[in-house]
Amino acid sequence: MKSFTLKNLAIAALLSASMGPALASNYYVVVPVPNRAATAGNILISLNGYSLPSGVAGRAYAGFDFNSVLQVKGDPSYSPGSVRWSVAGGALPAGLSLSADGKLSGTPTAAATSSFQVLAAYKTKAGEQSYQVLVADVSVALAADSAMPAGVQGAQYSYDLKSRLTVSGDPQYTPAQVGWTLSGGALPTGLHLNSNGTITGVPSAEGTYPFTVKASYLSKTGQQSYQVIVGAITVSLSGATLPAMVAGSAIPAYDLKQKLTISGDAAYAGDGTGVNWNMTGTLPAGLALGADGRITGTPTATGTSSIAVTASYKSKATAPATYSMSVGANVKDNGSYRSWSDGTYAASCVAYLSPSAPYVYSGATGDGVYRVNMSGTPTDVYCNQTTNGGGWTLLVKQAAGDGVTLQGDTTYWTNGTTLNDTNANQNRNNGNFVSAAFARMSATQYMLQASNESTVKTYSRSASTPQYAFSDSSRTLRQDPNGTSGTLDWFIHATTYPQGAPLTVAVFGVNFQETYGTANGMACGARWGWAANQDAGTSYVGTFDACGGLGAYGEAYGSSAMNGSKNAWQPATLYLWAK
Repeated sequence: MKSFTLKNLAIAALLSASMGPALASNYYVVVPVPNRAATAGNILISLNGYSLPSGVAGRAYAGFDFNSVLQVKGDPSYSPGSVRWSVAGGALPAGLSLSADGKLSGTPTAAATSSFQVLAAYKTKAGEQSYQVLVADVSVALAADSAMPAGVQGAQYSYDLKSRLTVSGDPQYTPAQVGWTLSGGALPTGLHLNSNGTITGVPSAEGTYPFTVKASYLSKTGQQSYQVIVGAITVSLSGATLPAMVAGSAIPAYDLKQKLTISGDAAYAGDGTGVNWNMTGTLPAGLALGADGRITGTPTATGTSSIAVTASYKSKATAPATYSMSVGANVKDNGSYRSWSDGTYAASCVAYLSPSAPYVYSGATGDGVYRVNMSGTPTDVYCNQTTNGGGWTLLVKQAAGDGVTLQGDTTYWTNGTTLNDTNANQNRNNGNFVSAAFARMSATQYMLQASNESTVKTYSRSASTPQYAFSDSSRTLRQDPNGTSGTLDWFIHATTYPQGAPLTVAVFGVNFQETYGTANGMACGARWGWAANQDAGTSYVGTFDACGGLGAYGEAYGSSAMNGSKNAWQPATLYLWAK
């Protein structure tokens, strides 16, 4: 019977041990002894050996209930609450304790292998057993990083410190259990350390920022120093010479932002937002520098100028950049007359055609009415800018078929009286016209143009007013006979007089008068034209008794040889030009 009992006891003990700590609080073994009364002397107390759970320093211990390995024999009325528990020898791991009801619990605070004896006392009996708890050490380390990414102002920054973290000694470790703190220094302005160990944000100030980070896990910490460099914002502005401008013409907007370079700030969009522009010096009249960095407007005066501009962005500013400008003027059509686009006037048609800087012959160029500053008086004249080198001023226009209005002895020639001198008559249409320029301008070159000819006649002399050049005092007197041919081959094309008699001799000249063979008496002449003679075989050979052209006049002008008509030899419009 005893052996059977011992066998059963062994089986019960093994069954109890195999159940594990999870069931330890629910089972204990009481073995009655047959044929014996339950007295203190018959009670047996024992503790079975057991491999206790290991612990991790800093982590709450899994716990163990020693009631699961307790055996009480000989007392059917046994109650677990009557057992007294204590550590009889050795020492529990630091941070653990054995409770009065036989439970081992707590949080180990240090790594160690702790051996100790547990004593279970019941009534007058006691059982004791040796146990051991292994507490593993946790290691937390942060590795250095000498190449942390640099920060760029205005750009998102992200760095994960978990890539530098090593935690060992705890199989249950997860990164989410790590605490992160900044233990020294300061992060760049705009960055922050997150609870998950990442550094994020947008840096907003340049500099070198050393700092120290601490990673905490259980009771252990790891600490490391790091450094983030945030690059400086640089702002530079290059100068330029702006394209040539023309007074009176709006310039294409010149954008200084094309000369601006901002680096080190990813937030800068390149559109000038946040940039302030400052200028010293003076822009050409009519131009302005806007807050958007563009020079706009319409220059109103010629000249050269330069300005110095600085651009500032955030806390940075450029060195002054120089911008040079030149404003010229070209020909502007004002409606009834042309002038320089800056509102001033050239001194002559030639001065418009071949000006000196800053004026240029461009814009509303060509033939037409120009306003010239003639001897200090603004005067509207018709300029021929295309014929024979251009630069010619229209002085006189004689209508076709009219040999009377502008004949050479009228006040238009002798006094410079104007005729039809309005803008409406300053053209190449047929008509009679005398410009104020005839008496005002100074000229050395003259040109006679006929509407029926493709060629022109020219004449040069010393400088004077045209009125003087074509006055009686400048006139050439010729004594008959004075001619070379009986053919009139320019403006007047004839071999006979208007009344049909053949020509014997003819002369073409500038401001001449033919006499009768003596120094007395004026036969026929012109301010610029022809005189002809038909008197071959008579006592009046060489007497010029008919003429035509610009300003024809004389005693024989309009004689019977001309059918009594001063208009007979005026077949086309004549134009007198000067420069």
